[in-house]
Amino acid sequence: MTDKTKIIDEILNDWLKKMDLSGNKDLIEVREDFHKIKNKIFWKYKIAKPFASIQLIERYNELESTWELKENLVFKKVLRKRWIRSLSGVTVISLLTEFFWCPWKCVYCPSFEGLPKSYIPNEPAVQRAELNHFDPIMQIHNRLRALEITGHKIEKNDIRIIGWTWSVYPKTYQEKFIKWVYDAFNTYDNMKKYIEKTDLSSDRFASFKIKETYKAKLSNSLEEAKKLNETSRCRVIWVAIETRPDWINIEEIARLRKYWVTRVEIWYQTTIDEINKLNKRWHWNKESIEATKLLKDAWIKVVAHMMPNLLWSTPDLDKKALKEVFENPDFRPDELKIYPMVVTDKSELTEIWKKWGFKAYNDKTLINLTAELETMIPEYVRLNRTYRDIPANEILEWSKVANLRQIVENNLKKEGIKLTDIRHREIKDWKNDPQKAVLNTFKYEASAWKEFFLTFEDPEDRTIFSLLRLRLNQNPPVTSDIPLIKGEQKTDSIISVLPELKWCALIREIHTFWDQLSIWEKGSTFGQHLGFWKKLIAEAERIAKENWYKKMAVIAWVWVRAYYVKRWYRLDGEYMVKEI
Repeated sequence: MTDKTKIIDEILNDWLKKMDLSGNKDLIEVREDFHKIKNKIFWKYKIAKPFASIQLIERYNELESTWELKENLVFKKVLRKRWIRSLSGVTVISLLTEFFWCPWKCVYCPSFEGLPKSYIPNEPAVQRAELNHFDPIMQIHNRLRALEITGHKIEKNDIRIIGWTWSVYPKTYQEKFIKWVYDAFNTYDNMKKYIEKTDLSSDRFASFKIKETYKAKLSNSLEEAKKLNETSRCRVIWVAIETRPDWINIEEIARLRKYWVTRVEIWYQTTIDEINKLNKRWHWNKESIEATKLLKDAWIKVVAHMMPNLLWSTPDLDKKALKEVFENPDFRPDELKIYPMVVTDKSELTEIWKKWGFKAYNDKTLINLTAELETMIPEYVRLNRTYRDIPANEILEWSKVANLRQIVENNLKKEGIKLTDIRHREIKDWKNDPQKAVLNTFKYEASAWKEFFLTFEDPEDRTIFSLLRLRLNQNPPVTSDIPLIKGEQKTDSIISVLPELKWCALIREIHTFWDQLSIWEKGSTFGQHLGFWKKLIAEAERIAKENWYKKMAVIAWVWVRAYYVKRWYRLDGEYMVKEI
């Protein structure tokens, strides 16, 4: 046993003896306790450079496998690197598409040679993609290995395809890219046998080399790849793409469903047409509204992108735009990303900044504006980001406050303001008892129809354990005397490409939070596997019947279809459908 191993063992044993499992501390506090003990031992042995987390994790796994340490689930969560990545029940993996010509000239958008439009060379996602030659299989294999060796479970994966406007890429590239996504997960375990030994402790992206003898056995078609994923250890749960609202139509909807896309990120940027025009966006509110409705009618979740500080905008106009997004029922997306505009190299805005001295909001203005924007977000929306992950040295003009969200939310907390969007209410520690969860129903109008946001949450602090989105988006076959919504719109266009949805109420999302359980794992972990799905589906069916619907439709990935079959659902097209 090396001196390094002895020190690591001392760290592990010392902290396991002192670990607080009383529930008086949340997971962040417990992690802080661990780091205090670790640093104290480093100081004791005069170690200037602490050991990488990977080395601690590898040693813990080794001791557990030889029964020298008893499995401790809390400790695994604490030791896990960037534990938040898989806290929502799935593991998030971002993939960057390769360069493709862009026909638009948005003022603020940088154009670096060889990169998708709007991306910066030093962004982490870009560096990972370049390291893997923009090959989705290599990107996924490297990411899976990095996550696995740092303590994350990789059986359930949320795929986020980033880059440029997805809808504009050639259809042959789209289908090949999506097929390779499934191929990557289907071949990962076999590929691991051919990995050459690499010192990962010093490798930021946990990259590795594959022996030349390895050749991945790829599927012959997208349909075959999806079918193989049904029994693969690593499975695709959700797929997200990014696109412009003016490229969403019924033909695009049909393609997205073929690719099993469940979430689309739409670049609204602002709801003020004149501002979008001045920034050379060349799309309008009318197109954003129509795209939002088409996606919702097809079950697909909508993630809106908003961009404060656009050229010719002001803080008041930015607040007006976001207010419109949530007060106008024609918008009301499911999730939100706030990306304040920054001045970087290789954009038209760079030249405007140099010539005319364009000034971005200062730190104080940005912090106050972001605080006001966050308080506008309703409880059925998840706020994913408030700032884009651009290295500070790449920003020519804009605030370089890297921890903007933390500063804003600490200030709001001091003022006694509690944020109620989904992200701020997701279960994140073991203080809340899921056995005490109560059902809450929030009803609202969105894109011409009724939406119901159902949650199982803690009655005291409203922490969410599980949620479901239900949409009633067409006249039922048997109608009441009172219309669902005055001036309701038809969904004939969607029915023409997705006929299985005719007269169906739609479950657009069902999700249980907290730590991911493997597909084959029994039992429960805080919120997972406690029967929330069964209860939420039953309530959704009750609401649908109450509103004169006779059928319910839900998107179900192949591996979870058996769950719905047991509840009398049958496969119809791309959806599981049930007579109710």
